[in-house]
Amino acid sequence: QQHQQQEPQRSRIRQPPPPQNRQYSTKSSTPKLEKPEVIFSNNHLLVMNKPPGWKSQPGNGGGKNNMQDSGGHDPKCLLSYLKSQSLGGGSQKDFLTPTHRLDQPCTGVLIFAKNGKAASRVQVAWSKTRVKKCYWVVVEGGSVDREGRGGKMDGLELLRSRSIHLSNDSDGKTNGYRLSAMLKSTGGKGGNARGNRGNNAGGSVMVKPLSPNHSSGDSASNKDGRVCHVEWEHLLSFPAKTPTSGTRHLLSVTTDTGAKHQVRALLAVAGGAPISGDLRYGNNINSQYYSNDQGGYRQGRVDRPLPDGSVALHARSVFLPTVSLGGMEFLKDKPFEASIPNRWRDFFGVCEDDVRGL
Repeated sequence: QQHQQQEPQRSRIRQPPPPQNRQYSTKSSTPKLEKPEVIFSNNHLLVMNKPPGWKSQPGNGGGKNNMQDSGGHDPKCLLSYLKSQSLGGGSQKDFLTPTHRLDQPCTGVLIFAKNGKAASRVQVAWSKTRVKKCYWVVVEGGSVDREGRGGKMDGLELLRSRSIHLSNDSDGKTNGYRLSAMLKSTGGKGGNARGNRGNNAGGSVMVKPLSPNHSSGDSASNKDGRVCHVEWEHLLSFPAKTPTSGTRHLLSVTTDTGAKHQVRALLAVAGGAPISGDLRYGNNINSQYYSNDQGGYRQGRVDRPLPDGSVALHARSVFLPTVSLGGMEFLKDKPFEASIPNRWRDFFGVCEDDVRGL
C-alpha cells in the first residue's frame, strides 16, 4: 500500500444545539444503570448496545467496584442480567458466551453467542483478525497555552503530526490516518490516575510511541510489547465552551486487533488526544507539552470525569464478514451498528440524528 504525506483537510465544526431539559449530576458517582438495548437476536447471536457502567462479564472491571448482592450476583454484570431476562440460547434460554469485551465505562456493540457453534466461529474470526471494529470517540483537543510558548494549540493537529496520512482511494476519498505504538501490559500495576509516574501513570498498558513511518505490516510481539495500529478519521469538531477550554473532536477509529486498551492508550499517550472522561490515560501531568514537536503543539488533557463517570468511547459497529451461520447471510455485507449514547447530547451537543450517515 502506498502512503503519501498530504496537507490535512480543514476540520468540520459543529455548533451544538441547546441541551435538552434533563438534569445530570456533576458528581463523578455513577447514576442508575440504563437498560441495555437489544440490537439483534436470533438462535445464534444476541447483539446489545451496552450503556456505560455495565461490565461485559463477571469480574470484568476489577477493583472495589466488583460488588455482589446478597445472592452472590454482581448487579452490574451485563452477562448475568441478560441470562436473568431469558435472552440466551438453549432450552433454558441461559446459554450466553461473550465473544469480545468492552470496558465498563464504555458503550456500544457487544456480541454474545447463543450456542457453541456460533461462539467458536466468531472466536476464530477474532483470532485471525477478520473482524472489523469501528469506534466513535470524542477526544480532547488541547488547551490554551498559558505559559506563552506560542505555536498551534489544536490537539487534532498534534494527532495528525504523529500519524501517517493514508493515500486516497479510487474515488478520491481520503483513507484517514494511521497511528502506531508499542503496547505492553503492566499487569494492572502503575500510579493512580492523577499520579505522575511514567509516561502513562495509572494505565493498565505501557505505551511506546512509534514513528509515523513505522511499517504497518510489523505487528510482531516481543519482550518490549506488541506493535499496534489504529486508523482514524475526523468526523466533527465541537467548539470550546469556555475561553480556556479546548475544542473536542469526534473521530472514527478502526482496528482489526483486540489488544487491551488499544484505542484509549494510543490516542492519549502516542497521539496526544485523550478520550473525554478517560482519567486513566488522559490525566498525565508530565507530558502535556512537547517542545520538540514542531509548532509547539499542546496535547489534550482530561482533568475531570464526565458527569456519569463514562468514557466517550463508543463501539459504533462490528463487522463479521467471514462468519458463516445459518440464516445470517447478511453478515457478509452488513455490520452490527449501535446508536451513540443519548447523554452525548448533554455532554457534547450531539445526538444520533446529527451523525447518522457520517
